[in-house]
Amino acid sequence: MKKKLVKTIALAGVVSLVGIFPAFAGGTVDDIETLKRQMQLLIEQNQQLMKRVSELEKTKQSADVPVISDEALEKQVSKILRHKKKAQSEGFGHMTNKYIDFSALIEVEGSTAENFEGVNESNFELATVELGFVGKVTDWASAHLTLLYEEGEDDKVLIDDAHIIIGNTEKFPLYLNAGRQYVPFGNFTSNMISDPLTLEIAEIQETALQIGFEASGAYGSVFAFNGDTNQGGGDSEVEQFGANIGYAFKQAEYAIDVGMSYINSLGDSDGLSEILKEDALLEADYVGGFGAYAIAAIGPVSLVGEYITALDNFGGFDDNQPMAFNIEAGYTFEIRGVESTAAVAYQGTDDMIGHLPESRILASFGIGIFKGTTLAFEYAHDEDYDTAVGGTDESADTFTAQLVYEF
Repeated sequence: MKKKLVKTIALAGVVSLVGIFPAFAGGTVDDIETLKRQMQLLIEQNQQLMKRVSELEKTKQSADVPVISDEALEKQVSKILRHKKKAQSEGFGHMTNKYIDFSALIEVEGSTAENFEGVNESNFELATVELGFVGKVTDWASAHLTLLYEEGEDDKVLIDDAHIIIGNTEKFPLYLNAGRQYVPFGNFTSNMISDPLTLEIAEIQETALQIGFEASGAYGSVFAFNGDTNQGGGDSEVEQFGANIGYAFKQAEYAIDVGMSYINSLGDSDGLSEILKEDALLEADYVGGFGAYAIAAIGPVSLVGEYITALDNFGGFDDNQPMAFNIEAGYTFEIRGVESTAAVAYQGTDDMIGHLPESRILASFGIGIFKGTTLAFEYAHDEDYDTAVGGTDESADTFTAQLVYEF
């Protein structure tokens, strides 16, 4: 670098001289003397510049400042620009994720079964495709949207839920939830692949208004909606309502969640409303429903107990008061560092002849084969109602394998 600068300065002096010589060509003795003085002045200036450059180089070396070549400098600048562009791109993506959370679930199942009539069936199906979005621009409000596809349901993508929550229970206990949602009646927690029988008779999906609270582990809410049932016919109004209350507690080694719920019209559940429609009972008197549940986790052991029942007979007919229960035990452990869960369950119903089994025994095993990927197996043995009450008094068996990917 020093040699390059010295050469540059010397070249500048020569160029200056070359420019002067033509001007004095053919000049007098005085002119020549003037030229000599100017040349001497230029030489002195050039020497001063070289001396100054030498001093600057010594200063750099004493400060241990590395000399960077033009090529290295260009590479460094290019690297900085690339990092800047990448940072800007990542900043935009972070801003998007800051306000919108996306999740997805795909379930593929294969099953073989023998039903109460002795007919054998087997099938592969795309059991579930679920896309979830949560938008949160402020800490005090959020929007939730879930798109759902289930093979066999007319092959249509449905809006499973779409609701808005106003509130922040970390700062204030009350909240408001409005929109299409599953109202908080029942719990339906399970380690199995198949839905518990309690869900079959009690899950309720409606466009509803819910006001709830969460504080120090306690939680609860009240809700209202206009359902499928319409006591006495006439005007279609918001007449269905319910409430739930519970308490959840969690420590390092154990957790517990207990609660109960009530609804004034159990006939509006997704399962029972179809049955009432077939029996022309949608305009019969409302029949309330009650549910209670307890869920506990003690180390690797999990326990689930739930009970759902109608509080009266539908249509005033005897033996028309549906009930369902679910009892489960699960154990989580590792196989070569991979989390696995084995579980067993006993479930039952009452007054659901021709629609659900009287009892069901299940066993399941699931293992996380990759991050976000789970492989599970389930065996279910069903017993039907006696022939004396309209059942077949037969048994049915189903084996299901499920591959799940979620992200």
